[in-house]
Formats: sequence, C-alpha cells, structure tokens
Amino acid sequence: MRILLLNICFVIQSVTPQTNKNVLTLISDLFDNYSPKVRPTVIQDDPIQLDVSFYLSSVNEVSEVNEKLVTTGFLMLSWTDELLRWTPSDYNNTDTIFVPQNEIWKPDLVLKNGFKKFEELGGSFYYLQINHEGSVDWLPFNVFESRCSMDITNFPFDTQKCDIKFVTWSHFADQIEITKSTKGIQFYEFEANGVWDIIDTSSDIKKEDRESEVKFTIKLRRKSQYFILNIILPIVFLGFLNMLVFVIPVDAGEKMSFCVTVFLAFAVFLTIISTLLPTSSDNTPIIAMYLIVQLVYGVIALVITAFQLRLHHRDEEEEISKYWVMVVRLQRKMRCKKARVTEIVVSELTKKGSLDNEQQNNCRAQEKYEWKHVASTIDFFAFWSFFISNIVITVSMFSASSSQ
Repeated sequence: MRILLLNICFVIQSVTPQTNKNVLTLISDLFDNYSPKVRPTVIQDDPIQLDVSFYLSSVNEVSEVNEKLVTTGFLMLSWTDELLRWTPSDYNNTDTIFVPQNEIWKPDLVLKNGFKKFEELGGSFYYLQINHEGSVDWLPFNVFESRCSMDITNFPFDTQKCDIKFVTWSHFADQIEITKSTKGIQFYEFEANGVWDIIDTSSDIKKEDRESEVKFTIKLRRKSQYFILNIILPIVFLGFLNMLVFVIPVDAGEKMSFCVTVFLAFAVFLTIISTLLPTSSDNTPIIAMYLIVQLVYGVIALVITAFQLRLHHRDEEEEISKYWVMVVRLQRKMRCKKARVTEIVVSELTKKGSLDNEQQNNCRAQEKYEWKHVASTIDFFAFWSFFISNIVITVSMFSASSSQ
C-alpha cells in the first residue's frame, strides 16, 4: 500500500505543469546579470554562428522603371546565447521561454540593398523563443523593398534575377559569422503573383572585408499571355495590313486613304500601349523595336503609294523608259503571265504560217506597255517584298526573345 501511494505521488508530481512563478523565477535568475549590450559568448573572441533563412509569402511588385523588387515574408534567425542556459528540472521542467526582442542581445542584421534607410528588423511587440540550451529563434516579418537590376530586352518573354542581401552592419565577420542557411528560401502561405512566376531560388554566403553577408536570389519569369493578346497580336495584324495597300487597284481611288488609315492606327495604338511597355534607358524591348519597324514600313508604304499614283496618272504619250519595261517584263515572267493579246496574236499567226521569225520579233518589239502596267508592277514587287520581310522580321524577333 505504501509503495502504491509513493507511485501516485510521483506521478502527480511529474505531471504538475509549470506555473507563472516557475517562469518568473527562471527569467529573474537568467537576467539578473544579463545585458543585451554584450555579445552573448563566454569567451568574447569566439564568433556567434548565425543561421538565416527566408520565408517568402508573396512577390508584391517588380518595377522595371525603378528597378525595385518588393516582397513580403519573414526571416528566421537562429543563434546560441551562451548566457541564457538553464537546467529545466530546476524550474519544474521549464525548457522554453519567450522574451521581448529588445530585452536580449540580437544581431544587427539589415537589408543591404534596400530602398529605404536601414531599419531594425521586427518591433517591440516581437517575442523571441529561447530554449534551455541557449538556442534563440527570431522571426521578424517585413515588407522588403530591394534594388534589382532589370534587363527588359526580351519583354514580354523576359526573366529577371533579383537578390535580397542582408548584412551584419556593425559587427565584423569574426564576431558574427553568418553560416550557410540550412533552409535557404522557403514558402510560407505563398500567394502567386499575377504577372510573375518564381522558377528558381537560391541562397549564398559571402565574407568580404570582414563583412558577413547572406544573399537570397529569386529568379522570376514574366507571364506573357496578357501581353501576347493585348500587344503582340494587334501589332502583328496591323503590320500585315500595311501590305494590303498593294492589293487595292489604283483605279479604286482608295490606296492612299487606306495607307494613311493604317499608319494612323499604328500611331494611335503606340500611344495606347506606351503605358504597358516597360521603360529603361539601359536597354530597349524587342517589341518596341518591332513597333518602330512597323511604323517605318508604314512610312515606306506611303511613299511608294504616292510615287505609284504619280506614275499611274502620267500622260500616256510620255514614253516609258527601258528600265520600267524590263521591270514589267520581269514581273510578268515571275507571274507566268504570257497570255497577253500581242502574244496570242503572234502565236496564232505563227501557226498559220503568216509570220516568219523576223516578223515575230518585230511584232513583239511593237508591244507597248502603259503606265498602268508600271503601277501594277510596283504593286507586285512591293507586296511580296513587304510580305517576305515582315514574316522574316516577325519570326526572328519573337523567336529570339521567347527562346531566352
């Protein structure tokens, strides 16, 4: 019976929870001679090993103009405070306590490549977790605004690599040594961005000039579907409308007005999408260069159309130069167009034996071209030149940018 009572007492004593007095006594004993101004190592020549991990919650903004990356997340900083150790059994098995961040020593880690002034991580309402072995965990949450060099040449098929750098500002590397992050970049309740996808993350440690630095790298790829539907396809379609001016007959009287309308459509569309295109003085997007090429095509089409109308309405009595005659004949050969009236008459008379070779040549020599034939020839060569060059430029530009 006595043994049973002893066992019951032992069980009751072992499951007795910690009270506020236990924690209060523990904190009083720990901080009796503790100062947050002193590095928490018994031997002050020993460096403090600081482990830094980054938990990313969202990518808020990627600004190409300001070259800025805005992210939301928190850091997990872990180190050992040799001055905050105790035996749990002395305090009713209390093995973990939480202390406000301003009451213990903490590393002066700051965002090195930030846009704002250096600010302390966390806040007065943050609590740090300390276990009986002196291990301290600090989780400061923040919105980080960091500088990021942008290359928008391949917009909207571009990828960007941005670094978020943290450094111990006052302490040297031999006092606070940032070790290789055990977890690197992790995701915490991550919310996907509507414009950017995260395709890779990494972390790296650098020690230079007694400075200890941890760098978190995020590789982003732009989601291009919106820009394809709202920018690229309209530009490509308008570009192919440029060449249709050479399909409209000159006698229709609509060539110049159609050409001007397409050119004005390009100009208006350029003003509309200018707000969608990223701006930078260091590099120009391929799509902006493509738009300029299409504007140049529009100007060339206007010049060719005006010159063509001028030739079409020339006096028929004015002789056509040999150059234009050669061009017209070349165009007819390329189109395999041999069934002109003169050719038909010569062929029929030759079959009947009414013309010898010399007469055939004389008959063909008297073949007369008009200025309207010259205008039609210009349409033919201009259309195919625009069509082929437009396809080559479109394919080469967008295939080069999308393959990056």
